[in-house]
Amino acid sequence: MTYNLLSRHYIWKGVYDKVDKKHLDWENYRFPLINKTIKQFGSDIMCFQEMEYYIYKTFWCKQFPTNKYQSFYIQKHCPSNINIFSNDKLDGVGIFVNTERFDVLDELKINFGKEIVNHRSKYKLTTDWIQRVIARNTVALILKLYDKQTGRIYYISNTHLYWSPKYNDVKVLQTKILLNKLQHFKTENNASIILLGDLNSNFDSNVINLLNGESIDTISSPEFKYRRYGINNPLIDKNGIITNPFKLHNVYQQLPSSNNLSFTSFVTRFSDVLDHVFVSDDILVEKLLGEVDPAYCNRRDVDGFPNSQFPSDHIPLVVEISHK
Repeated sequence: MTYNLLSRHYIWKGVYDKVDKKHLDWENYRFPLINKTIKQFGSDIMCFQEMEYYIYKTFWCKQFPTNKYQSFYIQKHCPSNINIFSNDKLDGVGIFVNTERFDVLDELKINFGKEIVNHRSKYKLTTDWIQRVIARNTVALILKLYDKQTGRIYYISNTHLYWSPKYNDVKVLQTKILLNKLQHFKTENNASIILLGDLNSNFDSNVINLLNGESIDTISSPEFKYRRYGINNPLIDKNGIITNPFKLHNVYQQLPSSNNLSFTSFVTRFSDVLDHVFVSDDILVEKLLGEVDPAYCNRRDVDGFPNSQFPSDHIPLVVEISHK
């Protein structure tokens, strides 16, 4: 499962003004309903975004949803030019694993901005690198899992890419960083990959095109126009191209074409498919949790989420897999 929980500190004015205040109440409404939603699926691997650190360490880090689970977490750092939240209020991404099914063999935490800074000698740090990429506090988490039933190795990657549509170039670069880190972290040729999260990118985006195996030309792409990132660095090759080293497919890709997935995020004035699950070619998808009933969404009393039945502005995506 992948699920953006909507941090209680991101209830911005102008976005959730039409939501009934009782459905925004964290302690009495959203928090209990989130817990109920998570528990009812019983997923063996659960990936969360916008998971507030205080709530994680206080309620979720141990024995959630049951004592069979082990949790892993990376928190965003507070941007140097912003002092809105205390550190405990900042969110991050987490992966929860059913230890009856899996052994966790290794963990890799990634801060995209720091990844550039830590390898600055490999880049020509232009203003665009510094102000657009390094300044973002986006993070990712990768786990290496051993499946006790099948003996297979899985690499599970969870991230929440930067939100703004004005930074679509940054999302592509963040995705390439994640792919590079996964490539170096993965040591077995026959291991399976599941890469998922809130990618803040729809099916027509360069991020999804890259993950689907298409090359991104930073010289001709409109999203990179007027941007100076250079060439011949760890993310962009000598011809200005960004590539994906893996063969992955989006398990939800066929649903929009058949009008069976109109959104994964739904607020009053916006809805789109922003959450995705990519798997390696050896994985067979058995079942998917599909869309919210359109008849429900068209009701007069439903004007975006959260509401009485959905505690986040995102819906959970749940996938049941096996192997070819």
